[in-house]
Amino acid sequence: MSPTEKRPVPSYHVVAMPYPGRGHINPMLNLCKLVAERNHDILITIVVTEEWLGFIGSMDKPPNFSFAAIPNVVPSELVRGDDVYGFAMAVLTKMEEPFDRLLDELPLPPPVFIIADGFLPWAAEVAGRRNIPLAYLWPMSASVYTVFYHFDLLVQNGHFPVDLSVNGDGVVDYIPGLSPIRLADLPTILRDQETASMFLKVLPDESKAKFLVFSSIYALESQVLDALKQTSTFSIYNIGPATSYFNLKQITTNAYCDQLQYTNNYLIWLDDQPPRSVLYVSLGSFLSVSRAQAEEIALGLRTSGVRFLWVARRETSRLQEMCGEKGLVVEWCRQLEVLCHPSVGGFWSHCGWNSTKEAVLAGVPMLTSPILMDQLPNAKAIVEDWRIAWRVWKGVFEDGKLMKSDEISELVERFMNLESPEREELTRNAKKLQKICEMEFASGQSFQTNLDAFVESILQYNVLS
Repeated sequence: MSPTEKRPVPSYHVVAMPYPGRGHINPMLNLCKLVAERNHDILITIVVTEEWLGFIGSMDKPPNFSFAAIPNVVPSELVRGDDVYGFAMAVLTKMEEPFDRLLDELPLPPPVFIIADGFLPWAAEVAGRRNIPLAYLWPMSASVYTVFYHFDLLVQNGHFPVDLSVNGDGVVDYIPGLSPIRLADLPTILRDQETASMFLKVLPDESKAKFLVFSSIYALESQVLDALKQTSTFSIYNIGPATSYFNLKQITTNAYCDQLQYTNNYLIWLDDQPPRSVLYVSLGSFLSVSRAQAEEIALGLRTSGVRFLWVARRETSRLQEMCGEKGLVVEWCRQLEVLCHPSVGGFWSHCGWNSTKEAVLAGVPMLTSPILMDQLPNAKAIVEDWRIAWRVWKGVFEDGKLMKSDEISELVERFMNLESPEREELTRNAKKLQKICEMEFASGQSFQTNLDAFVESILQYNVLS
């Protein structure tokens, strides 16, 4: 079809509702872009807050892919880490009504399918009232999902709540498909009975949705995904991050960075560095390490003598002064583009799921510093199962438990010694895993078959059905 020809109105209208946070919005953008490009008869409308529309509304997108906005009924993305509980409660209690109202205001054809983040239980209520089929998108690893899905097994084995002072080294080896894991490496939310009970209530409900989509890589979690397909009543699809990996200029981890007017000076700096000489450091955009720990990291990086690029969301100027001239501290960057840059030889990460997948697909060895929630089991898998990383800290970074600068300096210097036998082993493992995962996106392989099957599931529904 030439650009001048009029494109027919799509036959199927899908509405997508992501959780209003970076780690949730990006997987939803990727999934919806893939679906829209796969079948032009599907119109996709992604609903975000007005703030997020300002961040990503001008991004490149397929012609059958659009945005719609609800009012800013939740705290700003830029400060939500200041009150985690307040932000979560606002998402649970204030977004349903404007989302429901917006569905009546969208252009024709009327929505016939909803894709919602797995942390938005009210989306199922909206879909149920309107008799619209619902698919949940789970933004964390399948391994984390299966821990919560089989929560009853933790209770039966006396492993809930997790008390690190009593049984932190106890091993969970009875969850289907999940490799043995220490209690101390389970999601942090399981350490508090009241909080865990509340969290379990918002998880995807099999009685209210037909489909569950994971944004994982099959090679990383094959046993877990296969086990879930045997035990869950959901129709399960795994559609990983191929768009981000194979098209850096499109939807990347930080799709909103241009709106915040970040420059690409860090790429110029990276171009001037020797191959594999730079340690990329990013310890989270939502919750990160304390100010005291950040200062220890700055001093440790400085004394290590290692080149580094550090994304520190706050106080970048002060940290740059502390770090000296060997490295660069920036407020934000295009992470995947950085990880794929030839000058980057390692990644010090908080082990968020998106960052974890990107590091694997870039073939970059890691240092792991989990902070909360799913980052702990992610770090365990990275270090013990995939063997592409070293731990920086046995547990999590916490206030009052500082890792001192001299320890950091020694570890970083040893990690970036690319010729040492132990580091060479990490590199071999990372490159081997990268190649295995790349195969998943070849024609006819797992990624493609899951995407096609999910699109066919959507096409079951139309305004006449």
